[in-house]
Amino acid sequence: MFKRIILILLLIPLLQSGLQGQNQSKDTSRLSLNSATHINEAVQILEQFVIRSTGKKLVNLSSYNGNINVPINDLNWEKALELILLQNNLSKQDQVGFIAIIDPYKPELEKSPEQDAKLKEAGLKQVRIKAVAMLADRSYLKSLGVDWSTVANGKVTISTGFSGASQLVSPFSISASGVTEIGSQSVEISSLLRTIETDQKGNIIAEPSVLVTSGKSGYIQVGQDISIKTADEAGNTRDTFFSTGIIMTVVPEVVTLEDEELIKLQISIERSSGVPSAVTTVVSTSKSNTELILYDGEETVIAGLFDTDETKVRSGIPILKDLPWWVFGLRYLTGYDSYEKKERELIISIRAQILDTALDRLRKSRLDDIQN
Repeated sequence: MFKRIILILLLIPLLQSGLQGQNQSKDTSRLSLNSATHINEAVQILEQFVIRSTGKKLVNLSSYNGNINVPINDLNWEKALELILLQNNLSKQDQVGFIAIIDPYKPELEKSPEQDAKLKEAGLKQVRIKAVAMLADRSYLKSLGVDWSTVANGKVTISTGFSGASQLVSPFSISASGVTEIGSQSVEISSLLRTIETDQKGNIIAEPSVLVTSGKSGYIQVGQDISIKTADEAGNTRDTFFSTGIIMTVVPEVVTLEDEELIKLQISIERSSGVPSAVTTVVSTSKSNTELILYDGEETVIAGLFDTDETKVRSGIPILKDLPWWVFGLRYLTGYDSYEKKERELIISIRAQILDTALDRLRKSRLDDIQN
């Protein structure tokens, strides 16, 4: 009996040390990491402990991409994570299904007036201005009875009268016979311009398009710059350049009235050309300035700028009229020169369209990419 008691007393320390070793082997919540361990590698190691303990994943959503910069020596995973976050000025956020490592909250710095103005400008809507410039035969426009003063809602009023056989003016579908007076009717401006071009009574000389931020100025020039030599007070000759061609300057502004968006449009249109003379170069200019209020997608017209096209025509007996002067002077006996003057009118149609801000377009583009 005495021997059994002594044996039990000798086995107790062995049993205690065995139990402690078993408990230590079961403790899987402690870990050690080197301070040179990268943050992403540390997250992968810590994630195993987090999953076993909470059932959630651990993800790094911060902008930090360096080492943990602190040694972890046999610490519980929660204390180890807190130490890493504290050392690198990071935070954590508990979400459904995961724990996120995030950047700390930073209060927004006070913006300078220049920065604030740039942000407001970036949030402004934009306006697309599309113009069509056409030179049309003025007599043809008179025959159609075009009245530009009636332009409204993208349409213009015409009134055509004619006599004789049936006539069809595409695409207006006007037909009759005998002597007829046709009442006024509204025609879309774009259809009228297509008709003029189809009947070869005019030609489109430019179709500029420009995208302008609301309240800003847009500039379009279809032409060239010409130089005129001038002399200064010292007698030195220098070149002065002038812009010619079709020049359009627009300043659109999107305004809201009764929950509807309208476009306040200031527009200046100039048609100019340089004509060399014996002494200098003459710059001929026709200019129009106006201010309009349009709705989104509306089309209007600026007209009334005229010019005269003079052409030289040789008439007479074929072949003989074109002989050189030294062939017995027959060209003077068999032909003659005449000059034809044709009045042309510059017609400029303008369509304004409101576009979303760049930020709104970016969000829609990303949404479309996700949906597709």
